[in-house]
Amino acid sequence: MEKQENNLDPKEKTEKESQAEVISVPSAKEETEISRTAEVSAQDIRKRKRKNIIFTIVSILIIACVVSVLVQLSNTLQKGNSATFGEMIANMNGWYLLLVVALFIVGFLLDSLKYTLLNRCNGFRLGFHKDMKVALTGKYYENITPTATGGQPMQIYYLHKQGMPGANSASVTMVKYGVQMFAWTIFAAVVMGCLAGTLSAIEDTVTRTTVYICGWIGFCINGLIPIVVIFVVFCPRAVAWVANLIVRILYKIHIVKNSEKMQARIRKWMDDFAVFSQFIFRHPVWFLLLFLLCMAEPVIQFIIPYFLLIALCGQYVTPGWELFFTVVGLAMYSTYAAVFIPTPGNSGAVESVFMLAFASIASGVLFWYVLIWRFVLYYSYIVLGIGMNVFDVIANFRKERKNRSFRQGNLRKDE
Repeated sequence: MEKQENNLDPKEKTEKESQAEVISVPSAKEETEISRTAEVSAQDIRKRKRKNIIFTIVSILIIACVVSVLVQLSNTLQKGNSATFGEMIANMNGWYLLLVVALFIVGFLLDSLKYTLLNRCNGFRLGFHKDMKVALTGKYYENITPTATGGQPMQIYYLHKQGMPGANSASVTMVKYGVQMFAWTIFAAVVMGCLAGTLSAIEDTVTRTTVYICGWIGFCINGLIPIVVIFVVFCPRAVAWVANLIVRILYKIHIVKNSEKMQARIRKWMDDFAVFSQFIFRHPVWFLLLFLLCMAEPVIQFIIPYFLLIALCGQYVTPGWELFFTVVGLAMYSTYAAVFIPTPGNSGAVESVFMLAFASIASGVLFWYVLIWRFVLYYSYIVLGIGMNVFDVIANFRKERKNRSFRQGNLRKDE
């Protein structure tokens, strides 16, 4: 385990003590309860890493298949008039593409700042480069695992390696997840409610109706999480009573085999989100700052398709607010219409829906538009994550070799 990097000199310790009212330390009972969710054994991590390697390979194969399907779907929708790569490059506005890249970088830096804020709220200063690695770890493992379940455990493990206690590392990931889900749900509700009319840009009636219905189904499924969290935060006893009642009913009708085990899982899940409620009530200002940072993610994510469309189709579309709101509305409905598909990153479904939604807008560069959009917001994190893991493997190998050489040198001296 690496040396903890939050050791402070006496002056800094005095400043930290003066901020005791801002940074509250969990009680022994809270520490124990939260630690139960954070302590991940080395064996569990090894198993998870093996699964993640498999998920990475599967994700790459899925992406290859998706790209192949997109080529065929694009040719069908564009009736064989799809632009070649050379034609796309020749007509592309490079400045707008650079703006897309800049928005991606800004979005990632803001995501990293969330962990900087939360780490400092817990009394730790790991350094912004490590906060960036926490953010990339979460994005990478979320994107290669079905239903995005792999990011938080690996983030907890990484933070624990940096010397952060299990309770604090679990608190960081759970609070960030909870606030992020709130921000996404609020933003999606406003956009989908106000911009439902933009679906008229989809010419085919069946496709338009399908995207609309599936979009709201996906919103409801995704929106259940923050709704349940609200009840857990403000009505924990009522939620526990209802949950236990449901488990007992399912046990009696032989759907649940082990009711005690299920109830234990529910208690554990509620303990996780108890951290979230503690953060809100103890740090309202920090919560507001975190909420604004979390709200920036969906805003940037749905601005990117607009500038990318101008970059590739500037000669066919008229930039302006009307086009902007149309692109944001179509992108939002397309994303939520595929959110319940259990493939890593909703691969395959989200690209297909997005292509169907933008078929009449993206002209002959539909395939390149969807591919680049998906690369910026999804594939890039997989590429960066693989690079991060390869770098870590090489760094660990060099470190082990250096330590081995050092030990052998000491043995020779002793002889």
